[in-house]
Amino acid sequence: MLVIFGLSHKERPLGLIALGCPACGHPGPLSLVHRRTRFTLFFVPVLPLRSRLETRCPNCGTARAIARDEARRLGADVRS
Repeated sequence: MLVIFGLSHKERPLGLIALGCPACGHPGPLSLVHRRTRFTLFFVPVLPLRSRLETRCPNCGTARAIARDEARRLGADVRS
């Protein structure tokens, strides 16, 4: 019997937030992304494993996890 399993990553852009990049020092806004990781069985998402918010620098591509409260404080529209 053959069992096919793996991980699936889905990203949903949420907009821009006014932060500077801590890695390269780019002063412009960073994009905010909601990233979900799920366990898949036969290419069907079965079990959610991780859900987090990330900021991404458009200049260097550095991603950094951000807390939901901090994203709300910076003006992002984050649903619970």
